[in-house]
Amino acid sequence: MIKIGLTGGIASGKTRVASWFAEKGIPVFDADDAVHRLYDGPLIPLIGKEFGSECVRDGKIDRAELGKIIFADPEARQRLEELVHPLIRQQMQDQCLKAEIQSEKLIILDIPLLLETGWGKFVDEVWVVYVPAKIQITRLMERSGLTREEAERRLVAQMPMEDKKRKADRVIDNSWDWRETEKQLEMIWKELFS
Repeated sequence: MIKIGLTGGIASGKTRVASWFAEKGIPVFDADDAVHRLYDGPLIPLIGKEFGSECVRDGKIDRAELGKIIFADPEARQRLEELVHPLIRQQMQDQCLKAEIQSEKLIILDIPLLLETGWGKFVDEVWVVYVPAKIQITRLMERSGLTREEAERRLVAQMPMEDKKRKADRVIDNSWDWRETEKQLEMIWKELFS
C-alpha cells in the first residue's frame, strides 16, 4: 500500500483535493478533522490546564481564543503540538493499518504540518497542494474573516509554500480555478490506476 502524505499551506485547497480522492473511494485520514474531534473531548481538560480557563468556555475549547495565543507565541504553539501530535500520530497509524488489512492500494494522509512535524518519514510520497502566499492570504481573509495581519501571522506559523514545494515528490498547483486542479488530479488518477 502506498502512503501519500498530502500537505500544503493554510487555504491552499488541500482539503478539497483530499475530498476528490475520497469521492473516488480512496481512504483519507484527515488530521484536521481528527484534531477537531480531540478538541471536542479528550483535550478539553488538558488545554484548560495548559493555556488557562479562558480557552475553555461552556465545557468546550474556545478555538478563537486558543488561536490568538498559539499564533502569537511559538512556544505556546509548541506546547499545544506536544499535547496533540502523539494522539494524531496514533490515529494516523491505526487508519493506515486498517487500510492495509483491507488491501487498499493507497491511502491519502491529509496532514497540514506533515513537513514541519517530520512526519514525512511515515509516508512513501509527499504531495503538496500549492498556491502562492498572496493567494493564500486572500483566500484566508475571505474564508475566515481574518484581517491581513492575522492571515499573515498564520502563514508565518507554517513552513513557506516555496519550501514545501521544493520538498514535494509531486506538486498540485491550485492557483487557478478548480477545473484546472481537477485536470491535474485526473492525470494523477490515470497514472496510479491505469
